[in-house]
Amino acid sequence: MILKKLCLKNFRNYTNLELDFDKRINIFIGNNAQGKTNILESIYVLSLTKSHRTNKDIFLIKKDSLFTKIIGTVKDEKETTYEILIN
Repeated sequence: MILKKLCLKNFRNYTNLELDFDKRINIFIGNNAQGKTNILESIYVLSLTKSHRTNKDIFLIKKDSLFTKIIGTVKDEKETTYEILIN
């Protein structure tokens, strides 16, 4: 299964983020506290419906926001979109 696209709305430090992934390799580069781990955590939450960093979903919601949404499109035999909404 290959993750093709990831969209985040109000997730941790991201207001809006849309990423298109290469089917081969993807590398995240940035300074400390820029959100690299938050991207990985959002993929984990989308996959397992829980965070590896906290057991309280409210901490996944960006400060002063009412909800967070994670949308991921994966390709296997067919293309499927999964969505998680936390409020």
